[in-house]
Amino acid sequence: MISYLYFFNVKRDYFECHEYAEHLWFASGRPRVLKGLIQGAVCLYHLNRGNVRGGYAMWQRAKRYLEEKRPVYEGIDIDQLIHDIDHVFNTVPTDWRNKTVPPLAIQQLELPSVDIHILDTSVRHILPDWIPQPLD
Repeated sequence: MISYLYFFNVKRDYFECHEYAEHLWFASGRPRVLKGLIQGAVCLYHLNRGNVRGGYAMWQRAKRYLEEKRPVYEGIDIDQLIHDIDHVFNTVPTDWRNKTVPPLAIQQLELPSVDIHILDTSVRHILPDWIPQPLD
């Protein structure tokens, strides 16, 4: 889970983030909350690439999975994550929700960044210096 958090919060590499979480998801019996965390990263990946339609649809599915584990899951503030990603999509013009736009249009919106709020201080402190292990 730490590699997922590292790629989400530190690197903002939502594709790699998704890869690590998916590996964990398969290894841990495919819990629905992890599916929601994976889809949360994927929705931001799509949005940043201009695929607002795909990102928004993915977020709607992810949110349903995440809401099942509110308010906190394994030291992750799920309520805050839902609030923050909702805020990002509320910042995007609503008429874009069924569109793909140039990535530059997304950049020009200067969307708020999303951090996963980690309640476990020991995890928060090691995250900036984390070195992810290669996936099998």
